[in-house]
Amino acid sequence: MRGDRVKLMRSCIALAAVIGGLSLLGSPGPAYAAEERADCSAYATNTGGSPQKADTKTAPVPDGVAPFAIMRIPEAQQVSKQGQGIRVAVVDSGYSRSAKAYYGTVAAGLISQIAPKAKLSDHPVLKVGQEKSTVDAKQMTAELNSLAKGNAKGLIVDIGLPATQAAPGLDAAVDTLTKKGAIVVMAADWSGVTTDTDPLDIAPKVFPNADDPVVTVSASGTWASDPNFTVLPNSNTDVVAPTYGAASTTLFGQPCWVDSITTSFASAEVAGVLALIWSTNSGWSAQQVIDRLYSTTSGREGQGGRYWGAGVVNAYAALTRPAVKEAAAPPEIEQAPMAREKADPLAAVRENAIWWGIAGGGALGLGLVLRPLFSRRKSSM
Repeated sequence: MRGDRVKLMRSCIALAAVIGGLSLLGSPGPAYAAEERADCSAYATNTGGSPQKADTKTAPVPDGVAPFAIMRIPEAQQVSKQGQGIRVAVVDSGYSRSAKAYYGTVAAGLISQIAPKAKLSDHPVLKVGQEKSTVDAKQMTAELNSLAKGNAKGLIVDIGLPATQAAPGLDAAVDTLTKKGAIVVMAADWSGVTTDTDPLDIAPKVFPNADDPVVTVSASGTWASDPNFTVLPNSNTDVVAPTYGAASTTLFGQPCWVDSITTSFASAEVAGVLALIWSTNSGWSAQQVIDRLYSTTSGREGQGGRYWGAGVVNAYAALTRPAVKEAAAPPEIEQAPMAREKADPLAAVRENAIWWGIAGGGALGLGLVLRPLFSRRKSSM
C-alpha cells in the first residue's frame, strides 16, 4: 500500500515538473511579460540626488502589437546567438548614471533587451542646456575617429542623436568606419533639434550626411492609440522600427516603457536586430548583414509611405527566411565566324562578258547613229 502511494507521489511530482517546464518554455521572458513599469520619460533628466519613484503602469500597448512583437524579437532571440561577439557603440547622450538626459540610457536598454550578449560602449555627444540641448558634431567626429582606430569587424555604431550641422571630418570618419567593416546606424531625425520651419524633407539637415554606407532609421507606430507622430520625413530612410510601448531602462537603471515614437530609440532597436543577425552569421560582411536586414522587412496595414525605405524591420525573418538565389546568368555564346564566300571559277569570264557586252552594245549604237550619214555620202557620189 505504501509502495503505491510512493509511486503515485512520484508520478504527481513528475507531472508537475513537466507542466512547470512547459509553462516556463512557453511563457515570455522578463522583458516581455506583462509587468508594472514607469514611463521612460518620467526620468528624462538627471537633476542630481535620489530620483523619486515614478508611477508605474502595465505596458501601454497589448503584447500582440508591442514593438518587440511586431519585429518578432522573442522568436529571433531563440534562433540567434543574441549578439554574442558583437560590439555596439552607443553614440548618444550617454548612458552612465551621471548622464544628464535619458536618450542614451533608453537606447542602451533597448539594445540590451534585444541583443543581451552584445557588448556596449558609451560615447556621449549631447550638450545639455537649461533651455536647449545640442549635439556636439566635433565631439561626434572625435568619438567616431576613436572607434575607427580599432578593429571594426563586428562593430555596430548607433548614432541615436544626429547633428544639425556638419563638422570637418565627420563624413570622413563614417566612411573610414564602413570601409573597415563596421555598420553605422543613424536616426533619421531628432525632434529635440528640429523646428517648425524645417522643410518637408529633412535629409539635407541631418549629419553625418553619408547616405549610402549608413543605415538610416525612422520610427513607426504600433497601433491605433499611439500618440501623434513627431518624426520628420527623411528621404534617406532605409528602414523603420516601432518604439511606442517597448521595454527599456530609465536613466537610473529602473525598468520603463518607451512612451513616444522616437527615431533615436528606433535606431537603437535596429542596432540590436543587426547584432542578432551578425552574431548568428559571423562570417558575413557588414554589407551582407545590411542587405539581409533590408530584404526581409515587412509592412503593416495602414502604415508606410514614401519615407519608410524598405519597411518595418522583421528580426525573425532576417534570421530564418531562405536567401533568394540570384538567377544564373545565361552562358555567353561565342558568335560563329561569318561564312566565307565560295570561289566562283566563272566570275572572271562573266565579268569580261559584261564588259564586252557593254562595248559591243556601244559600238552597235554608234553604228546605228552613223548609218544615215554614210548612206547620204554614197548617194551624193
